[in-house]
Amino acid sequence: MGEMGKRGLTAVVLVVGMVAAACSGGGGDDGGADLGLAPRETVVQFEAADKVRMGGTLAMPERTDEPVGAVLIVPSLARNDRNGYIDVIPGDPIYQDLSKAITAAGLAAFRYDRRSMGVSKVDPGQQFSFEDTVTDAHEALLFLAERSGIDGSNLAIVGHDLGGIAAMKVAATDDKVKSVVLLSTPGRPLVEVMAGHFERTFGKESADAFRAVIATLVSTGSLPERSTIRPEHQTVLPTGMDKMLQDQFALDPPAEAAKVKAPTLVVTGRQSTMVNPADGDQLIAAMPSARAFTAESTATMQKITAALPQSFDPNDHRAHGGGRPPDTAERDQAAMSQITAFLTGTRR
Repeated sequence: MGEMGKRGLTAVVLVVGMVAAACSGGGGDDGGADLGLAPRETVVQFEAADKVRMGGTLAMPERTDEPVGAVLIVPSLARNDRNGYIDVIPGDPIYQDLSKAITAAGLAAFRYDRRSMGVSKVDPGQQFSFEDTVTDAHEALLFLAERSGIDGSNLAIVGHDLGGIAAMKVAATDDKVKSVVLLSTPGRPLVEVMAGHFERTFGKESADAFRAVIATLVSTGSLPERSTIRPEHQTVLPTGMDKMLQDQFALDPPAEAAKVKAPTLVVTGRQSTMVNPADGDQLIAAMPSARAFTAESTATMQKITAALPQSFDPNDHRAHGGGRPPDTAERDQAAMSQITAFLTGTRR
């Protein structure tokens, strides 16, 4: 789940500059340029909601003597392309790393540029809804099911952040989904997840003011006058995207979880400052077939191996809730192993 700052908190909502990014690159060129792909990766495009052309990468395991099960990776709503976050240096390729781990376990993996990012472009200023992102994810799943070498009746979904809620919505309506992994997916209303962070960082007055802004947004469909919104809130409430924001803050995660019948693994990070094990507990309580795993790291499975610098700014989160990771940060292999073991185990 998204945390505060350049990447974290903006992962749970649309980030500032998203409208400008809608027509920009960032996910690679599907026109045949050298993308540094592994030999078993293929760059593809598919058509999603409203005939938007979406770009993605299909990764196959080394040995595919017969059709294999496949995993769709549904991204967060932060500034990311198919590989991961693009607003940090040198970048955080969480989805690429997940893809590598999944193919190493013998399954195919499909990751894509979410709507408005990378090559999945939309018209400047075009608004879209959360349901559009759900439809996009389902179209990606259907596209994956039809690929050569894929067992289209044996699919899984890994959803990250609010992408986890989109993943739950798809899994609840398509029985081809045999298992689900929710990675840092909120189990509480989004307003409470974010208000909790604002209270810890700026105090109770900030949290209460944020709740009031969101109550207006949900009830009226529009944000209040910009000048009345506190500066710390403006950074996570971009202009021109009121519909998507209203949708996100109206989501009821436990209600969506209750509709999922497929076996589900709920992964949260103990070091996360927003989505945390308590969110996982909320989802688990609502799901008929789910279990939890708590990573001893942040929600992007970053294992911090060095102390944070003395000048650490709590508003410049680069580790999905655990603050800016040092150069020695690496993936939490225990979390990766749990995810791949779960995905392969549900296919026996």
